[in-house]
Amino acid sequence: MFFKKLANGKYRYYEKFYDESEEKWKQASVTLTSKTRQAQGHAKRELDSKIEKKLTECKLRSRKNKQYTFNEVLDEYLLFRKQELKDSSFYVYKGILNNLFKEILDKKFNEVSSSYFQNKIMSSNSSISYKRSQKGYANLFFKYAMKIGYTNFNLIDGVQLPRDKKTIELIEKKRCKFLSRDEFHKFKESFGKSRCQIRMNYLIEFMYLTGLRIGEALALMWENVDLEKKMIDIRHTIDYSSASLKDFKITAPKTSNSYRKISINSRCIEIINEMKILNEDFNLNAKKFIFLNSQGRLINHNLLNIYIKKIGVLSGLKGKNPRDFSSHMFRHSHISLLTELGIPVKAIMSRVGHINEKTTIQIYTHVTKNMELDISEKMESI
Repeated sequence: MFFKKLANGKYRYYEKFYDESEEKWKQASVTLTSKTRQAQGHAKRELDSKIEKKLTECKLRSRKNKQYTFNEVLDEYLLFRKQELKDSSFYVYKGILNNLFKEILDKKFNEVSSSYFQNKIMSSNSSISYKRSQKGYANLFFKYAMKIGYTNFNLIDGVQLPRDKKTIELIEKKRCKFLSRDEFHKFKESFGKSRCQIRMNYLIEFMYLTGLRIGEALALMWENVDLEKKMIDIRHTIDYSSASLKDFKITAPKTSNSYRKISINSRCIEIINEMKILNEDFNLNAKKFIFLNSQGRLINHNLLNIYIKKIGVLSGLKGKNPRDFSSHMFRHSHISLLTELGIPVKAIMSRVGHINEKTTIQIYTHVTKNMELDISEKMESI
């Protein structure tokens, strides 16, 4: 930095900087009323700020002059998103965007129009909710590209999606994604009796009684259980998204609300003690987990879902489609159970670790309506 005294008695301070986009040296200046050490320090700060602003403008101009391909920007964007998403969420996020952009990766932003995305999204046989996810994820991508200066247009803005048809079939399908207390007991009656099935039976019943997600239940360790206080501490989840079944990852739970301590009943304690007896033959490393299969490894989630569908068929529950059955159904069934027991919505949300009350409210509302009908029928019998 250097300065010159002007004819009016003021001082002009100068600083040179190199503009890589134009490959030449430039100069920034600021005028002050004195040349004291304090004034020079102030001038230095002002010049640094001016230079930073000018360099940013130069970079943005350079980006606008260069036409980037979707592949270049998508790679950069996914690296950015990987820093803020859990591995399992990132795996889904990346898959949706790669599928959406795969036919235009080598194209530049100015070579594609909104009609591509309209046709791409609407031509698939996927559900409306999946189409919404595609549009939402692409919208975040374009917002990033615009903010950084890769494009001036959000091509996904113009995409139009149809509204959900509120058909009886869809409404009933949503209602069938959980079991009432009576339905679960009937479901249990069809449990298998083999060594492998007994372990899965315990896991299913434990999820029903606690509302844990499958990853949370599989990640539950002995150190997370306090049998005296009848409490469990949910601190981890299992992630298979980027690894083989043998090389799973133990990660943080889904959301901040997912970190929680919940009470368990006597039946849960019985299940835990039964699993402890069954696991005694396995090595110390395997023993840190509670829900292991008969080979001493974590119970396979996919095999568990196949087993659940099989039990769904055997149980013959009226109005239920076993193809819709999965481990997550027991989490929803737990919400139904708590509702039947008269537990308030907020307390239920806290127990299952929900941030968004939508799912809780849907189940709560449906169950309470059924309870009202049941009361009405019982009153008629008086």
